[in-house]
Amino acid sequence: MTDHEAPETVGRPPTIIRAACILLMVLGFGSVAISLSPATDPATARCRLSRDRIDRTNTDKKTWNDVDTGGRKARDLPCADAVNLVSQIRLSEKGTRHDSAPTETAVRVQGLLGIVLGLGQGIAAAVVTRRMTRAARNAAVAFSAFGLVFPVLGFISFSISSFVVFALVFSSPAKQRWGREAT
Repeated sequence: MTDHEAPETVGRPPTIIRAACILLMVLGFGSVAISLSPATDPATARCRLSRDRIDRTNTDKKTWNDVDTGGRKARDLPCADAVNLVSQIRLSEKGTRHDSAPTETAVRVQGLLGIVLGLGQGIAAAVVTRRMTRAARNAAVAFSAFGLVFPVLGFISFSISSFVVFALVFSSPAKQRWGREAT
């Protein structure tokens, strides 16, 4: 049986819904791939994060928040030194507050949340594409909403999640497919 001979209930989802599901699957499984490293090796992720914060602070135009690295580049600092030096980063010019490196537990928890969120997004999108049920659509929308609050890939996550919510809730094909029925 070819696609054009299939019954309408089993047919292909409308283009905007299919595109939203594909993007959500890519986002979800990409989030899993990015979150695996912090979840499995939080010490290394914490070290990289500390070195990155020191490098960004020392290369910005503000001199009041620079960190003395003893003439070494941030990438050449031993991990223990990088984590300790983060506490020298001042958060405001006149304030007394300083930055801090996250704990290994915090890094691991954030990585695990990224994995759970990514798996949820990817699986929900695959089920929507395959089944086109209201429950699957609601799950995909819920995981997209969590993606708006916890954007693992930053602006990319936020943009894709916004598009998915639009496509699965507010678009014309979504309203036709899952619109409220009179009881």
